[in-house]
Amino acid sequence: MRVRTWLALGGAVLLWFLICGGVFGVLLRSARDLWLAALGAGSLAALGFLGSLVAILLRQLSLASEQQQRLQSLQAEWQMTQESLRQLLSQRDQLGQLVQLLRQFVLATNRKEVLTALLRELPAALRLDRAEVVIFNASILHGMWDASDNQIHVREIDTRDRSTVPVWIQERLPRGIARTREGVIVPVLTDDNHSALIRLSRTTPPFSTEELRFLEVVASQTALALERVKLIAFLERLSLTDPLTGVANRRHLEWRLSEEVARSSRYQYPLSALMLDIDHFKQVNDTYGHQVGDEVLKQLAQRLQQTLRRTDFIARYGGEEFLILAPQTPSDRALLMAERLRQLVANKPFSITPDLNLTITVSIGVAIFPDHAQNESELVKAADAALYRAKEMGRNRVCLFEPAMAQGGGK
Repeated sequence: MRVRTWLALGGAVLLWFLICGGVFGVLLRSARDLWLAALGAGSLAALGFLGSLVAILLRQLSLASEQQQRLQSLQAEWQMTQESLRQLLSQRDQLGQLVQLLRQFVLATNRKEVLTALLRELPAALRLDRAEVVIFNASILHGMWDASDNQIHVREIDTRDRSTVPVWIQERLPRGIARTREGVIVPVLTDDNHSALIRLSRTTPPFSTEELRFLEVVASQTALALERVKLIAFLERLSLTDPLTGVANRRHLEWRLSEEVARSSRYQYPLSALMLDIDHFKQVNDTYGHQVGDEVLKQLAQRLQQTLRRTDFIARYGGEEFLILAPQTPSDRALLMAERLRQLVANKPFSITPDLNLTITVSIGVAIFPDHAQNESELVKAADAALYRAKEMGRNRVCLFEPAMAQGGGK
């Protein structure tokens, strides 16, 4: 382009000089004074050359303006490219952080692990000064991370005690990401209900649009993780719970019995086993039907659960039999506990329907580890033998295992 410009200007200058030469020839023929003709032609040539220089200068200025505009356009394109590259790098980093968070979500099996994963990953990803996570359920699980100690602290809050509930969750809960003076509050919604809240704080800079979009994705994935944890808990309860009575089933009993015996051996404290059986339960089924029998079993399980300590464990052993494990309970206290349960059942009739109240009694056999057994299998056999003796002695009574009972048969 520049070569074409110079060629055009050179042609214009040459044409101008030819015109000046022709004019000089005309003046020379018509003028009487040779010097006057030469002066006129020279002046005309000088004016032509000056005009050519002005034209060249104007063209150069035009080219300089075009180059300036092109330079500005290139600078704008470069800035846009830099911004796009920065966004791509930011998105790549956020994607890596999200993948790491999701990996921990997949491994989480309870609410605390989901909460801990958030508090472990978000501070570094968003350069936070402080982070809090609250997960709602029957109780509130509250977790906090602070840059001052770089530690994660988790506690369970009893909602009945309002003084222990953080003030910021007692206010109206946001439906979307809400900016605060310190940072943002991110709601986690499940079926349009708040399942969790995430509160993030940092001094500078304010959260960018890209970071807010990242937090929206984190909130949606947190909701899915919490739903998955609920499903896991439900399936665990389903696999470890007797569907009729709601207490632990035989499978759960075997696992818990092994654990309690091992703990009793390690810490050298007694473990009591109470085998409980409903007296004449077959007559209840034969007389009133199995639906009434099922109702008796459910009400019995409820009464027992309401009476036992939090450390005690009850399971349906089979049919109308229940096994109760009482850690750190010697024989004298185990007998008192068994007698209290027997009276609880016998002294209050079972209300099946408004027109049907049944008086039910139970027999209970008691055995102690390690006094009467050296392992979990022997402990169950000893409690069963004591129950058999209680049945032989007339039912509706409590019997403690004695070595002579080991020769007895079944009930």
